[in-house]
Amino acid sequence: MYKRQEIATNLNLDTKYVSSYLSYWRKKGLVYQEAGRWHLSRVGEDLAKEILESKNNTKFTEYLAIAKELYNEKVKQTINDKTKKKDNKDRKEFLLFIDQQTSQDVNKRQNKEPEVCIEEVLEKLDADEKDLVSFLLKKYKEWGATYVYLDQLQEEYGADSGWLFRVLRKLQTKRILYLYHDPKLGLRIGFTQSLKDKLNEC
Repeated sequence: MYKRQEIATNLNLDTKYVSSYLSYWRKKGLVYQEAGRWHLSRVGEDLAKEILESKNNTKFTEYLAIAKELYNEKVKQTINDKTKKKDNKDRKEFLLFIDQQTSQDVNKRQNKEPEVCIEEVLEKLDADEKDLVSFLLKKYKEWGATYVYLDQLQEEYGADSGWLFRVLRKLQTKRILYLYHDPKLGLRIGFTQSLKDKLNEC
């Protein structure tokens, strides 16, 4: 899709701020980076569609127009240089907080490879289970997300659906993965809380 600099230029924002947002959204599983370019994940695409649909809703547009009108009136009466400076300061502090939080999270994951963090768990798995968990750990390291959707997994892993379901069920029984049916997005596959705790402790 776009490089970080291109996004910053199009939005007229500093690349540092854009980086903070991208890191935060990657942690939430909304975007991922590939070959220096940022892409929306499946979850990010679905969220973007929902936002666009809500903006095209007539009632939403009416409410937004009223809100803008009220906001503009309030700003005309109270705005001054100090308010502008405070807003900019608050915005920068908030974005700096996001950058710090995501940087800490990334640095923590870079201390050790995820496979090393759960080495004891992997040793108890058979070859198929270990291969699938290792693939999910690789995605975790790239995106910072602890779950994927079934269609994403099938497309990227390239496995037979019957085999994939069997392995997923076995991993679910061993309390390594959970399977959750999201009515909007389909079957979600993620690390159990106990496994996430082991990764976070690493």
